[in-house]
Amino acid sequence: MSMSDETIKQLIEQIRKEQHVSPYRDNEEFTQYIKDGTYDINNYCGTDIDYTTDLKARRLLINYVMYADNKRLAEFKTLYIGDYDELQRQYYIDFKNSNV
Repeated sequence: MSMSDETIKQLIEQIRKEQHVSPYRDNEEFTQYIKDGTYDINNYCGTDIDYTTDLKARRLLINYVMYADNKRLAEFKTLYIGDYDELQRQYYIDFKNSNV
């Protein structure tokens, strides 16, 4: 399941407001960072996450985008590995308790 264009647009607007990003800056870079971050987080957790309802995952994705934009992903991974692990546990427990 890929993220809808509308969700990406909402994330970009949220990032612009929170980080005071210039309205003249192109969305293309942010869109790619969101796609990369979504892939990275989903891959680590082993599932497709709904970033419109899972606010912890959404915050992690936004932080991923900001670190990626500042070319500091190695630092991000060091600082946020606990958040990745927490999401992974959450989705493992949800999967384990399902009837799949």
